Amino acid sequence: MKKWIYAAVVVVVVLMGLNIAAPHLAAYGLYRGLSRHMELSPDNVLVEASPGLSVLTGRLDRVHAGGADFRVGKLRFQSFDCTLEGVRFNPLTSLMDGRLQAESAEQGELLATVSQEDLSNFLKKQVKGTDQMDVAFEGDTIHVRGKVRVGGFLRADADIAGRFAMEGTKLMFLPEDAAISAKGVRVNASNLARLEVYDFSDFPLHMVPDQVSLDNGLLTLHGRVSNH
Repeated sequence: MKKWIYAAVVVVVVLMGLNIAAPHLAAYGLYRGLSRHMELSPDNVLVEASPGLSVLTGRLDRVHAGGADFRVGKLRFQSFDCTLEGVRFNPLTSLMDGRLQAESAEQGELLATVSQEDLSNFLKKQVKGTDQMDVAFEGDTIHVRGKVRVGGFLRADADIAGRFAMEGTKLMFLPEDAAISAKGVRVNASNLARLEVYDFSDFPLHMVPDQVSLDNGLLTLHGRVSNH
């Protein structure tokens, strides 16, 4: 009889330990998944589950990930904040991969911002073939101005106007117009190369921004949760 009592006590202790530890393990798994895409620390990720053992069934009550001043892909974000509720994930796949990736959520919200300085630095690095580059913000339009070579020898002034927008799961910089001026002659160009900033299709929180706005040089992304 005593052996059965001892065994029951051990089982209860183990279950209590798992109930406490499981949400922390899930938070670390989510951090592992997010850290492949952005610079953040484990402290930037919070997981809530009640009871804690519900994590073993692939259910989380609430997930929050956020922070300030870190890079996502090629772009540095001033702030990033995402909260999901009613999250489902595959515990077996997460255990095998060593990282947690949300499959669906009942509701959630994403808000991220990029500063004017970081937008300028990004465009200066990604827009090729232009020297002495300057980036100016005029309403929701961005102007990338600089010197380009025309015909291999003539230096001309270039003004590329564009905007940031979502195309499906991708955040893009979309040039809308370009003017090239040299020796008093001005030529308008079209069919400019589109610049991919980041693809959210495989993001661990299973979210895709659906609104992009630019106000006083601050780019703001509003997010939605894709529920499949």
